Amino acid sequence: MPHARAVGRRKDLNPAIAHLIRALERPKLALAQAAEDAAPKINDRTTTEPGEAAEGVRHRLRTIMAETRGTSAAVRDATPYTKLRETALSGNLAFFQTALADALRIDFATAHSIVMANDFTRLLSALRVLELGEDHAFLIAVAVLPQQFPHPQAIRLFLDRYRLLPPEVARNQLSQWQLEAMSPGLRDARQTTANSDRPVAVQPKFGKSFKKS
Repeated sequence: MPHARAVGRRKDLNPAIAHLIRALERPKLALAQAAEDAAPKINDRTTTEPGEAAEGVRHRLRTIMAETRGTSAAVRDATPYTKLRETALSGNLAFFQTALADALRIDFATAHSIVMANDFTRLLSALRVLELGEDHAFLIAVAVLPQQFPHPQAIRLFLDRYRLLPPEVARNQLSQWQLEAMSPGLRDARQTTANSDRPVAVQPKFGKSFKKS
């Protein structure tokens, strides 16, 4: 909601996005109106349950992201890397976090905690799971966390750590995130942090895994 409200204050806002923001705040009323205005009725139903409203909002957001990506070629080339790159370069972290959640099959709050951490450790692990090339991973990282790369040594550190991180270690980290997302207490804490937009303090979990054998 903080992201939605910030976007809602922009001038010349796309009417479809304005509809979606109203739907987030008043899902049953606004989404029903949006459905009548912008889409055919499904099975002649005129009522929308809250869960269906939320899913409808997510579907419409992803549709708008695809429509505004720039070119038909980019839309056709809808690989995880393409989606992550385009949303990272959009300047809207909420779009990138949504794309990251889709690519890793995690919830939005977990994706938010990865992006808003106070270093690039978690993002590095998330990108390694997708087995992106070093140049692709770095392009996304520097677009999302430019403050983490103030000098060439920081770039070298990222590339070295990315190269030395075994994919299976990154996959284990992803499994841990998914398990944590299933824990009510941890899930609620992450959702609270995501709503506050505060950086997430994390401790690096990598040590001997980065050393060459």
